[in-house]
Amino acid sequence: MSKKFDNLEKTIKKLRKECPWDRKQTHKTLRKYAIEEAHELADAIDKRNDKKIMDELGDVLLQVMLHSAIAEEKKKFTIQDVMDNLDEKMKRRHPHVFSDAKAKTDKDVLKRWVEIKKNEKNHNSVMDEIPTYLPALILSSKIQRRASTKRFEWDDVRGVYDKIEEEVLEIKEAKSKQELEDEIGDLLFTVSHLANRLGVDGEMALKKATLKFAKRFKKMEKLIERDKKKLESMNLNEMDKYWNRAKK
Repeated sequence: MSKKFDNLEKTIKKLRKECPWDRKQTHKTLRKYAIEEAHELADAIDKRNDKKIMDELGDVLLQVMLHSAIAEEKKKFTIQDVMDNLDEKMKRRHPHVFSDAKAKTDKDVLKRWVEIKKNEKNHNSVMDEIPTYLPALILSSKIQRRASTKRFEWDDVRGVYDKIEEEVLEIKEAKSKQELEDEIGDLLFTVSHLANRLGVDGEMALKKATLKFAKRFKKMEKLIERDKKKLESMNLNEMDKYWNRAKK
């Protein structure tokens, strides 16, 4: 394994020296590729394609290797430093595995992880350094998990359902666009919390529902076209009949 990794490192360094494209790359120019590769890996995981997952993991690793090679050229850090730092971090944040701390549940692990990270970074709050760059639904889930480590959540999931009903009512009573935006945001945030409480990945659930809608809509269009009708000239009741056929 070590020899194969050494060979890969040599390949990357050779590319940095001899390939015109690789040679001109910087941390900044490579930034977008790191994001793209992470999304492509996520897509492969969603599709449960093991061969594709393997391939995309390689592309993610390529980004790690390239950034490390660039840093080494600047005498900032090496790939070995990256691995050593990760190894130390994992051991430090898993004292229930590598030391004598106790953690019986995944919630215990999360709580300890957040507290250790907070102490490492000298944070005063678990809400310090909020990763605002994340997509909104993922961000809300992450923030709520942080809050849950302080037991700031409903004791019973029924409290979440009640809150959702309350937020819907407040949307109906909103008197301006700003109020609507605020109340819809509160509703989405609460639904995100519900997903967390039920152990559902809210981001994945919304993506699947959206793609399912698109697939059914496309099927509905084909059914309407087959009957030689035009979607634009139909009323909602007529559309709904075709929608139900598409669902079947």
